Amino acid sequence: MKNALFLLFLINFTAFSQQPSPDSLQKDIERSLYYLAQNQTTQTIEGQQYAGEWIAYMQMKGFFFLLGTKNRYRDSNCFTMAGIHNILAEMYLADTSQKHILPMLQKVYPEILSYGTPTSSGYEFNFWKKLPPRRDLRWGKEPNPVPLVRRPTTFNLEERFINNAANVANDADDTALGNLAIWYHQKIFGTKDSINLIKHSIFDQFLDKNRQNRHWYNYMYHGFKKSGAYMTWLAQESTFENWRFHKTVMHNLVFFLPFSVCYPHPYVPYIPWGTNDVDVVVNANVLTYLTKKGSIDKSKGSKAAHQLIEKHTKRGRWNRMGIYYPNRYHFHFAVGRALAAGDTALKNSAKLLLVHLQKSQKPDGSYESWKHVNKRDVLQSTTYALLAMLYLKESGLDVPQESISRAISFIDSQKKIEQNQAYWTGGVFFSGGTVVRNILYFTSDAYTTALVAMAYQKYLRQIDR
Repeated sequence: MKNALFLLFLINFTAFSQQPSPDSLQKDIERSLYYLAQNQTTQTIEGQQYAGEWIAYMQMKGFFFLLGTKNRYRDSNCFTMAGIHNILAEMYLADTSQKHILPMLQKVYPEILSYGTPTSSGYEFNFWKKLPPRRDLRWGKEPNPVPLVRRPTTFNLEERFINNAANVANDADDTALGNLAIWYHQKIFGTKDSINLIKHSIFDQFLDKNRQNRHWYNYMYHGFKKSGAYMTWLAQESTFENWRFHKTVMHNLVFFLPFSVCYPHPYVPYIPWGTNDVDVVVNANVLTYLTKKGSIDKSKGSKAAHQLIEKHTKRGRWNRMGIYYPNRYHFHFAVGRALAAGDTALKNSAKLLLVHLQKSQKPDGSYESWKHVNKRDVLQSTTYALLAMLYLKESGLDVPQESISRAISFIDSQKKIEQNQAYWTGGVFFSGGTVVRNILYFTSDAYTTALVAMAYQKYLRQIDR
């Protein structure tokens, strides 16, 4: 017992003794921003890459039916671009002397808008661009002209079925992140751009109540039926006259037949499995946007979203928390960010999350996700956990400084320096969800590096107070 305690003390002492200095962290912020500036794409090559974006990858961990074997492809998607934009915008608003952030924001902003669709309520956003299909999508004659479809940029999809399934509908997650980017752009550059922010009513049209369907993943892993919270897809799902779980199972078993609600039809925006779903991380992201916009109290789904997040936090099934977010600490990060944005109704959930953050930190300061997620996804997990703690501290919670410092030390030990640029290897920030939740990943060194830079900035601002 004494030896174990001594070893624990030695590990903690070593980590503390290697704590990077404020000057060192400030230098790494500068080097990471330089990395992001140097690695922002400058040239559009249609169907391959787009000016203003940063490299992200869509990759398979192993073989999966219809998707192929282990591989990695570059991908352009709204979530990565809006995510990095919003991180950089938050950093700039915290320190407006960082003028070198502004050109990056201006370059990526038009690229973010390219994922949007103007509607009467404002801009809805999609995960992917509208691009020409790579192959014929019907068994019979193709339409003339051939419509554009949503799909991965370079990931090689072969079968008609999976090509049609990739043509997904607009979603609440990207719509919240894309409109948050518009909100930041208007705040920083003082221009309306003739673009109105999306109204809360679009999210309230798709709430988890009065439905004649239910997603199998929610049924099996989430419970909390008729939650009233925000659903993921901004489109009408298939309905049953009298829904029962066995009906969902039957339709899932024959997903490849046209009469199944799971079957994707050519050129028609698709909701995966034909059924809308409820994701707590998506709900937290919607709450962040509505809070920033100032319409959180007007939304019919906000109270139910708060309740759903608190129920999940109390139950603590971290590995199954987000349908599209397999890293268990993404939930902590998303809730912390919504709270720091001003959504005080999340305070009770935040207190419970802080308990879990303190209990689950490793002696070296790191955090681990589920073993099936990118070999426990240690760096990404630690980055999300650190930002969660920093957001919670910003919001007035008593977060132990020692926990924050240990996480900082671990992340510092993982950095890579090349030509005066600092970056961190990207972990999982998104996945294909449900059956491919732990197989089909999205990663980006730029996204993870932006997260670390923001964490360092928040840390330095807090210790200066």
